Amino acid sequence: MESIYAKKDSGWVNHYAGIHYGARFLQTKWNKFVPAENFKFVENLLSIASVDQACSNKRALDLGCCVGGVTFNLAAKFDEVIGIDINKDFIELCDELKKNGKATIYSCEEGDLETEMMAEIPDSIDRGRCSFILGDVLALPSDIGTFGCLVVSNLLHCIKNPITVLKTIPSLLDDNGICVIASPHYSSENFTPKENWIGGYFTQDGKTVTSSQTIKKVLSDEMEVICTVDIPFTLQYRGRVCELAVAEVQVWKKLPKVI
Repeated sequence: MESIYAKKDSGWVNHYAGIHYGARFLQTKWNKFVPAENFKFVENLLSIASVDQACSNKRALDLGCCVGGVTFNLAAKFDEVIGIDINKDFIELCDELKKNGKATIYSCEEGDLETEMMAEIPDSIDRGRCSFILGDVLALPSDIGTFGCLVVSNLLHCIKNPITVLKTIPSLLDDNGICVIASPHYSSENFTPKENWIGGYFTQDGKTVTSSQTIKKVLSDEMEVICTVDIPFTLQYRGRVCELAVAEVQVWKKLPKVI
């Protein structure tokens, strides 16, 4: 069956699918110029923390799951994984991958010329553990429950009120639960009203405020940071036009409540 995403106007679906599933195609093509690690964002993101040993709760949540690469990979470690995203096209691709284990995606080469690629979920992953919700991360279902692992990947810089998500994180985790936050800290009024920026501005007394600082300030009362690392990812717009970005990844652990 032809994928509903095998069409030229799928735009950002294919761009992000390239990040999540295109490594074996793109890194082979450009490894002379771009390090292979730049095309392994999902693998690198989940390898920096022992997310499978977070706590006894074997549920995981992928906030802003995009096209599902992180969600499916979490299913190798967790019994139940929920991915949520507000983009209907993203969720439809996730559902297709869950059903069929693969989907056709395209890389635009030049003008109307495209290269066909196949997004595939390894047979070793139980896709039945994953479920996808079309919804707003700023208004989560009241019955969503708590989790042993929470991933917030490349989300905070492209929503209207990122501080709301940050303040919700501790309530979504069980004691000793792990949260992995990845962001290129791209403060822009194209996505977030300036009054809601969590970083990239000066205070009235001239002090700088960064997103990294704000994340730590919000979470440090109930959680402790385990590590902070930088990992690259490459977004391919055209066959010869790639954008290199670097996400700061903070791994946090929720502290048990002191009785």
